[in-house]
Amino acid sequence: MAPKKAAKKSVKDHEKNHHEGKEGKELRRAYEHLGRLGILEKMLSAGASAQIGILTDLAQKSLLEGDSKSAADLLRACEHLGFGSLASQAKASRVSEELASALNEEYEHLVDKAEEHWQKHEGKRPDAIVPVYDSMLQFANIALEKGAYRRALEFARGAEALAHVRGSDVPTLGELGAGNKADRRLRA
Repeated sequence: MAPKKAAKKSVKDHEKNHHEGKEGKELRRAYEHLGRLGILEKMLSAGASAQIGILTDLAQKSLLEGDSKSAADLLRACEHLGFGSLASQAKASRVSEELASALNEEYEHLVDKAEEHWQKHEGKRPDAIVPVYDSMLQFANIALEKGAYRRALEFARGAEALAHVRGSDVPTLGELGAGNKADRRLRA
């Protein structure tokens, strides 16, 4: 197939509801993110754990409502929040100008995507994620200014993941009577 024709076909196919029929994939993603979060959880600060708790409660509720994509995106954001919290705050050493340029470019790309999706879904997301999104972008900016690229990119990726989440304000599992750590585990 000619490159032009293949590109048109690819765009045409992508325009259809590209999330249709992918519930199993999204559920698997949520499961995998949750497994990695279980490992990370033991190493995180109280502040990071609290933010992750908010997002995992919302992920559980999203699954109960049949929205496995939002659940997977929430848990992906949790994972990036966890790794960002653990990444060094110190300036990266031995980074060439070429690599620094590529890292800055990726950072800008992630933040632009996050802001684009955030605006696109304005008013269609749980209010509880707004302060987490804002703090992730703030921490990402601070880390980038210090040259802590790994930390900056993790927080930027987490904010970008949160920007994809849709749904209404929902009560947390704690409000539903299931607030301890063991009860936050996802059940698919």
